Amino acid sequence: MLARIVYYRENTLPEELVVAVNSIEKAEKIAREKMGEFKAVDFEVEMIA
Repeated sequence: MLARIVYYRENTLPEELVVAVNSIEKAEKIAREKMGEFKAVDFEVEMIA
């Protein structure tokens, strides 16, 4: 399955990342781990395929 992760940062446009995962929980774990890299204040996860 593919998951789309959208990272929201202050004063900039959101940045999107697509990852291959087995479950929504795994996608959320990846999103939390990469929040620091994107300097994000929030994220959103959506299964797309």
